[in-house]
Amino acid sequence: MLNIAKIRKNFPTVNNLIYLDHAAVAPIHLQTRNILDKYINHFLNEGIRDYTIWFQKIEQIRKDFAKFIGAQDTEIAFIKNTSAGISILANGIDFQKGDNVIIPDIEFPANVYPWLNLERKGVEVKFLKSENSFINLNQLEELIDQNTRVVSISWVEFVNGFRNDLKSISAICRKKSQEYGRKIYFCVDAIQGLGALKLDLQEIEIDFLAADGHKWFLALEGAGILYCNKKILNEIHPVSVGWKSVKDPLNFTNIDFNLENSAKKFEEGSLNVAGILSLGASLDLFNEYGIENIEDRILHLTNTAISLLQSKNIEIISSLEEPHKSGILSFKTKDIEKDFQKLLDNRVQFSRRGDFLRISPHFYNTEEELERFSSLLE
Repeated sequence: MLNIAKIRKNFPTVNNLIYLDHAAVAPIHLQTRNILDKYINHFLNEGIRDYTIWFQKIEQIRKDFAKFIGAQDTEIAFIKNTSAGISILANGIDFQKGDNVIIPDIEFPANVYPWLNLERKGVEVKFLKSENSFINLNQLEELIDQNTRVVSISWVEFVNGFRNDLKSISAICRKKSQEYGRKIYFCVDAIQGLGALKLDLQEIEIDFLAADGHKWFLALEGAGILYCNKKILNEIHPVSVGWKSVKDPLNFTNIDFNLENSAKKFEEGSLNVAGILSLGASLDLFNEYGIENIEDRILHLTNTAISLLQSKNIEIISSLEEPHKSGILSFKTKDIEKDFQKLLDNRVQFSRRGDFLRISPHFYNTEEELERFSSLLE
C-alpha cells in the first residue's frame, strides 16, 4: 500500500494548492529539483569538463524508459514534444497521393495538424466520428480501406479522459494490413496516459508512440519520448537530420553520412539534458512505487470524484465504464463560468475544456482534497 503522507512530502505544491490539473501541466517534485541542482552546479563550476557523466545518465534513462514500457533502448529517442514526435512519423513515411490517415474527431491538435500538413502531398485525413466523445471501434474498422496508411489515436482522450482500447485497435490495424496487403501503421499519442497507466509493449503491438513529460510524467516541459518499433525503423526516414543522427556523431572532422540504425537517428542535434534528467527523476519515482500501484491509486481517486459529483447530481461527461476510465474526469455544472472561477479562487487548480470542467488528480492527491473540491460546487 502506498504511503500517501510520505509521498506528498515530495510535492511542495500540496502546501499551496489542491492540484488537480495533471492533464494540463504538472508540478515537478523534489527528486527533479535535486538532480537539476547537481546539473546546474556542475555547469556553474566546471562547464563542460567531465560532461560525459551527463551523456551516460541520458543513456541510462533511455534504457530505464525502454524497460518501463516493455521496449528496447534502440527503439527509444528523446524529443522536444508530442507534436515533434508525431511529425517525425508523418513526414517519415513514404506516402503516395491518394493515401489516407485516420484520426478521431476529438483528438488534441498535436495529433491533428501533423497529418493535415500532408494534404499538400495529396494525403487525405479521414476523421473517425466519435459518439458522445467516445470512440466506436466497429466504426473505425469500417472506415479503414485499401488506401489507409496510418491510424493515429490518443491512448487517453484529452477532453473527457476516454481510455482507448489500444490492444483492440492494434489488432484491427494488423487484420486490415493483412486484408489489403499493405502496412497500416498504428501511432499513439500517449501523453495523457504515460505516468498514470501501465503500458507494456510486449503485450500490445504499437508501431509508433510519442509523448512529452510535462503532464502525468511529472517532468519539465520541452522533453519527451518517442518509441519506434524496430520492425518499422528502417521504413521511417528522418526528414530532419543533423550531426547527432549518424553512427559516429562525435567524429566532427570526418563527414560520413551513415545514419544510426536505431531510433537515435531521429535525434538530430543537442538534447534538452535538463528536461531528460527530469524524465529520469520521474522514472525513478514511478519505479520506486510501482506503476501498477500508481494506476490503481489514480483510478481510485477518479471513482471517488465520480461518487462525490454524482451525490450532488452533477453531470459526468467521462465514460463510467471501467475499461475506459483514466485519470481525467470531465463534468458539467449548471453554471460553468461561476464554478470555474469559484474553484480557482479557492486554490483548486484544474481546467476548463470547451463546455466541460476537467479534473485530473495524480497518485499523491488525497480523498480529502477531492471532498474539498466537491464541497465548493453547488
